[in-house]
Amino acid sequence: MKIQNKGKRRIAIRIATALTLPVLCFFAVFANSFVPRNVADYYCTNIFPYISKPMQSINMFFQYSLTENIVVCITPLLVIGLIIWSVILVKKFLGNGALSYLYKSFRNLLIIVLIGAVIFQAMHGFNYKRTHVYKALDMTEEELSYEDYCNALRWAYIGMIEARSHLGEDYNGVAHMQESFENSATYACSLIDAFSEKYDVPLSKNYVRAKPVSMSHYWSYTHIVGMYDPFLDEVNVNTDYMSIIEFPVTLCHELCHAKGYASETDCNTLAILACCSSSRADFRYAGYYEIFWNLYHVADEIAEATGEVVPQYPATAEMDPVYRDMRASVIYWRQIDNEVDQIKQKLGIDIAETSDMVNDTFLKTNGESGVESYNVPDSVYVRFYMTYVEGELDA
Repeated sequence: MKIQNKGKRRIAIRIATALTLPVLCFFAVFANSFVPRNVADYYCTNIFPYISKPMQSINMFFQYSLTENIVVCITPLLVIGLIIWSVILVKKFLGNGALSYLYKSFRNLLIIVLIGAVIFQAMHGFNYKRTHVYKALDMTEEELSYEDYCNALRWAYIGMIEARSHLGEDYNGVAHMQESFENSATYACSLIDAFSEKYDVPLSKNYVRAKPVSMSHYWSYTHIVGMYDPFLDEVNVNTDYMSIIEFPVTLCHELCHAKGYASETDCNTLAILACCSSSRADFRYAGYYEIFWNLYHVADEIAEATGEVVPQYPATAEMDPVYRDMRASVIYWRQIDNEVDQIKQKLGIDIAETSDMVNDTFLKTNGESGVESYNVPDSVYVRFYMTYVEGELDA
């Protein structure tokens, strides 16, 4: 009788576990969907900096990417493990205990998913729900005119050209980063801290060490230039081609993830505006470059619709060095696309397209508008200019 009762209890426990774990995993994976914004704001400001600090402190002692090394090592181990698991499962089916083996495998997999989801929510997921940066910056809400756009466009143009004039060039007339990756990464961390303090943006003040990825060339096949790993709390940056017009913003963007903002829009906003406030010309150049082209296209559309004339900054001689930098970036990505096309022809897999689809799905799952969330609304730059810059220029 005792043996029968023990067997029944074991079966009951297994049934309860099989029913409970999937429910817990579901709520853990989508937990940030149920978190109120005020709760998320409190968590991100008062709790996240403390729970992220231990792992960030550990990462500080490694110059290389822990994420990259783990992925490289664990991938073949997973393949071997899957083969071994399949062999054991076949033996169980031929003998006895296949159902018990499947149950334990299912249970262990769900436990891993549950632990991973909890870590993800604590280190990144809840941060999607916090108040957006444009509200934290407390910018003017008055209606914007075409003149406002033109004034902000002129500010971005002057800033871009001024910063570009301070940069050295190679024999092709292309500008590059002024300092090494390590020095730039350290500087970017302090730059983000200084910007958040000046404009009272609630970011973690923890030091975050960004890491270069050794296999960056192959990583470029995905068209991804930076990634924040929430499980290791590590910032990884593509260094295959440190484009002067992209790299500083990418670096600051990923650091903003590690400092408490998950939204791609928020991180791009912070990164670009922080770069504009930099004392380094290469960072200023990248920031103003992003704002200039964003505003120019919008101003051009408004002018075409209203009969106005947009300032023809792109036609000025001062833009020639900028075009050289742009061409260098285009040449690099064209070469990457050629390699991706060759892989597609051989294997039938479009790595860039697949990566974009996965990223889009991931962002939408977390309440973002997919890859479109990387775009910063043009009005943010104009309102920032009117709130914080225009008065200083007139003074």
